[in-house]
Amino acid sequence: MLAEAIGPGSEPICALSSRMEHTAKPSVDESDPIDEPEQRAMSIPSVRPSGTVLLREVHHVGYVVDDLEAAVTAAVRTTGAGPFFYSEHVQLGEVTSGGAPATFDHSSAIGQLGDTRVEFMVVHDSAPRPVSENLATLRTPALHHIAWAVEDWDLVVDSLEQQGAPSYMQARFGTMHTSYHDASHLFGHHVEVHHRTSDFEAFFGMIRDASRDWDGSDPFRALAL
Repeated sequence: MLAEAIGPGSEPICALSSRMEHTAKPSVDESDPIDEPEQRAMSIPSVRPSGTVLLREVHHVGYVVDDLEAAVTAAVRTTGAGPFFYSEHVQLGEVTSGGAPATFDHSSAIGQLGDTRVEFMVVHDSAPRPVSENLATLRTPALHHIAWAVEDWDLVVDSLEQQGAPSYMQARFGTMHTSYHDASHLFGHHVEVHHRTSDFEAFFGMIRDASRDWDGSDPFRALAL
């Protein structure tokens, strides 16, 4: 087969091999760096956290969409997430931006996906400009934020500020407190930080429990808030 591939009249393999062995090889400057993966990896300096690692397990992934029910239907069909619990025009107790009153009128649907959760939100109205600009997306659906739930909320919020991810909006819902940060230049998306409280744990515990052995029925459930 090899002879046929080479073709009739071609140079015999043994002669070809011998001639290749005696072909002059280009000179190599031993001072040149060796371009191999192992060498390149060794040249990368080690990176350590600047302080205490504050963000570990992701709590949920948030998307901006145009239609909650359509987004939930697509998520259930493609990922098996759910059921989803939704609220129209979520009634937040307090919304601020830079310490001043702000507007964040949105509807939200949240469902369990494996060990994490997915949130879809429709933004109806937002202000002032730092809030509206950071909630805006070029298209929908679009990834908006990754969220964490933490014990020491003030410490994490301050740390993100120091790392160049400023908070552009903070909101309260009962005892639950959250802060949105522009981390787009760090991660390509925003970050949301929740204060982990007993009410917060109970609410998301309900969503997790509903997902266990879920048979796919009633995937879009209204929340009585």
